[in-house]
Amino acid sequence: MSTPRSSRSARIRIELAAPGLLLALMALPAAALQSDRRQPLDVNAQHFTAVKDPGVSRFSGNVTLSQGSLKGDAAQATAYTNADNKITRVVLEGTPAHLSQRQDDGSTMQAQAQRIDYTPDTDTVILTGAAQVVQPGHGSFQGERLVYNTETGAMQGESAAGGEVHVTFQPRPKKPAAVAPVGKTPASAASSGKPGGGSR
Repeated sequence: MSTPRSSRSARIRIELAAPGLLLALMALPAAALQSDRRQPLDVNAQHFTAVKDPGVSRFSGNVTLSQGSLKGDAAQATAYTNADNKITRVVLEGTPAHLSQRQDDGSTMQAQAQRIDYTPDTDTVILTGAAQVVQPGHGSFQGERLVYNTETGAMQGESAAGGEVHVTFQPRPKKPAAVAPVGKTPASAASSGKPGGGSR
């Protein structure tokens, strides 16, 4: 998945002072679809193996994840379940693995990374390894490690040692100018409303 670029966008390069420092991008969240967190979480694949550790299952071959509008795909995955057989964590791995989620404004968040670690109980997705997240109308994010909240759409980014976090801020499209009724200029349309204009 490639990251779209726009000639109208301003590309901002943010250099972190030290590895491990998190950059909170609170100005750009796009609210995720609230109904997703109430949906069941499903994992499907061509191959399935339950390992000795209780509550750990491995999937491989066209792995897909779904929870409402939240969708993921990967080459392989590891799922962790609790005593009630509820999935508490899913780790997707691929070259890369992908994730998408519909936002409340109708747009779709698109993400990819070498590893996608999703914990539904905390609404947290941790993307590591050439991570990219695109939120249409809000911005795109690239870094070694990105943290995405599936409930609020909030983002955090972290660079690798000596690296950078890249953020592209996408301006919102301007609203079209008001069009005057046929046969009237904008000035006459804004008159007092009397037939023929505002004066006699």
